[in-house]
Amino acid sequence: MDFVPGQRVRRYQWYVNLSENLLTEAPKFGLSTQEATAAKAVVDAIIAAMDATNAAETALTGARTAEQNIEAQKLLILRGNIRNWKTLPLMPASGSEGVLQLTGAAIAFDPSTYKPVIRASIEGGKVVVSGAKKGVEGWAIYTRLRGSQPWERLAVENHPPYYDTRPLAQANVPEVREYMVRGVMDDQEIGLDSDIVSVTFAG
Repeated sequence: MDFVPGQRVRRYQWYVNLSENLLTEAPKFGLSTQEATAAKAVVDAIIAAMDATNAAETALTGARTAEQNIEAQKLLILRGNIRNWKTLPLMPASGSEGVLQLTGAAIAFDPSTYKPVIRASIEGGKVVVSGAKKGVEGWAIYTRLRGSQPWERLAVENHPPYYDTRPLAQANVPEVREYMVRGVMDDQEIGLDSDIVSVTFAG
């Protein structure tokens, strides 16, 4: 068996342990200080690269959340502006409504038949449940381990995607997580359950 762990989290811990203890242990098995220092530098370079990736993933998650919040806030203002523009006397004859793409086909929304379309993926050690809301205020996110019952409601997410940051149920044991979503309007779940999507999560 390979002594280097396969899972990234465990591999990172293995590198850190090696870096912290190599210089102390090296003389015990006949490795020179120069050789041990050179080997430690190799390990430290790997750790630095992994730390940079972790920092980038954290920053990306924060940036996405900030983007979603800003868009939600500013889009409300923009919609109000556009509604006002459409009331201006010169708007109908200007042709600007078409140029600025300010018209859309009216779509009847039926809460009883609404069905979310979702997907699940792994991103930066988290499960990402994503898709488009298409007419509802939010999603009620449900999950379970494959083969288990019942569904567990994780959260109501008003600005998908949803990031499932829970750890493994059993440390170092990969698990198949299933997800299902229902639409939410006025704090009430509506419509049909989404199709179940699944992903193998290894931590």
